[in-house]
Amino acid sequence: MEEMCESAIEKGMEEVVFTDHYEFYAHGVTRQWFHEEYLKRYFETVGRCREQFAGRLTVKSGMEYGQLHLYPERTADFVKSHPYDFVLGAVHKIENVDLAQITVTKENAEWIGDAYYYHLLELSEVGEFDCIAHLDYFKKHCAKQGLPDLYEKYQPFIKKVLENVIKRGKGIELNTACMGGVLEETMPGPPTLALYKELGGTIVTVGSDSHRPERIGYGFDAVYQELKKAGFRAVATYQNRICTLKAF
Repeated sequence: MEEMCESAIEKGMEEVVFTDHYEFYAHGVTRQWFHEEYLKRYFETVGRCREQFAGRLTVKSGMEYGQLHLYPERTADFVKSHPYDFVLGAVHKIENVDLAQITVTKENAEWIGDAYYYHLLELSEVGEFDCIAHLDYFKKHCAKQGLPDLYEKYQPFIKKVLENVIKRGKGIELNTACMGGVLEETMPGPPTLALYKELGGTIVTVGSDSHRPERIGYGFDAVYQELKKAGFRAVATYQNRICTLKAF
């Protein structure tokens, strides 16, 4: 985290939020690295960074929770029991297999897409989150194999997800993790962002999903232009899970 903070300061950023991963698994499966001790170490490290970089960088706490919808009541209680500034909800896995471990092909693309968007729709209905992370994450894994993301097929699912997000007072994350790599666009892309605006959506956070210090804030200048083109004039920031819209 210290290296991430140094990189953020070098790039002129005012604040960061560390959204580490915490995954929930289907059928009662657990993994040894997701437990309270892990979260304790997380918050201790965030606290050290807040002290070390005070006056130079605002450091906020967060988590990117995978598959919150599998156990909605239990996961809601779990999330609320920790002092986060910001919580992302995501779908990373289908039947406990991460999409990163699945090779999308012409033959299985629709099966994987159907499963992904089915889970995403359920997450949007019942998950305890502030924003949905990288909404069209399926697109990334299609692009890795040079395949289309079947946007027209899944647009009705995406529209319903966005409607649920808006109805519940939640938001979406505009994620730049693919830019400069397998894709040169955000997750979600311009069509979904335009649809979100058309439906009345206002809450958008910008995240670089930077697993490495050099990726902190990657592509943000281009993203702000994309937001302006779609009609947005503010991005969302969170503190104690309370949303504030900040003009840019």
